[in-house]
Amino acid sequence: MATPNSLNKLYRWRDLPPYVGLRKTAIEELIKAGEFPKPVPLSNSGRAVAWLEVDLIAWQTARIAARNASIAERSEAKVETAWP
Repeated sequence: MATPNSLNKLYRWRDLPPYVGLRKTAIEELIKAGEFPKPVPLSNSGRAVAWLEVDLIAWQTARIAARNASIAERSEAKVETAWP
């Protein structure tokens, strides 16, 4: 996270697909569903937008945590069903 006297790194649309592994349409759908960070408008018209790096990192961290929880639940279920 940036300190009060430092700048935040911003990512534009063209930067997002390789960074998050999703195409623009998938990102737009996730934003509408409230499952992806909302962009920051860079102009008054709102046409130019970008995402804060810290928001993208938090999103990635949440996705990884959800994956890890799912893996843990599946492995616990296998252990329970393995014992008669």
